Amino acid sequence: MKKRVLTSFVAIGQGRPGAGKDKALLAVDSELQLAHKLVPATANRTTISGDKVTRAGALEALQQNTWVHLACHGKQDPAQPYNLHSPRHFAFSDTFVAIQSFEPTLPQAEFAFLSACHTVVGDEKMPDEVIYLAAGIQFSRLKNVVGTLWEVDDAVAKDVEAFYKYMFGDLKKGCDMDCTRAAWALKCATHAVKTKVSLEQRMVFVHIGV
Repeated sequence: MKKRVLTSFVAIGQGRPGAGKDKALLAVDSELQLAHKLVPATANRTTISGDKVTRAGALEALQQNTWVHLACHGKQDPAQPYNLHSPRHFAFSDTFVAIQSFEPTLPQAEFAFLSACHTVVGDEKMPDEVIYLAAGIQFSRLKNVVGTLWEVDDAVAKDVEAFYKYMFGDLKKGCDMDCTRAAWALKCATHAVKTKVSLEQRMVFVHIGV
């Protein structure tokens, strides 16, 4: 009999990366608190932020949790999307994390919300190829990933709040979190914030997976 994996959720955020010269993301901490609050108490919830968000710490958290919310700088160099030395990936406290870092299988992972810029942007010479940050994580066997087509701003908190409310709002007591609701929840969230968030920032999120 297959062993049941307990549901766990980790919110990882780095608003002031030490590895680069990007501007500070002032809304990251409040976004993490919001995500943590909306996740059902039945799940094991963890938040990692600030100096604790290192390459090793983030990868370990991905290995140990079934759900992840990642808020940080994300950049992709469209000319060399798979270059290990390109400084255009996820930015943490100590370094950048390239796509290759996610190649080892994440045995428990189910869902990731990538609240970072440019996570679903591919190679400008091969637009049909799926080499981008969100794909790098999904290839590690995640069933569902929410990523971004371009830059996100501080209004992302409204999108995040609406998304998780639809994901978990009608979850019956004792029921497991279901990552297959992600596409539906994102669609509903996009409509729910249409009077609060600009069209550009409503369209920025996309879902890939089942």
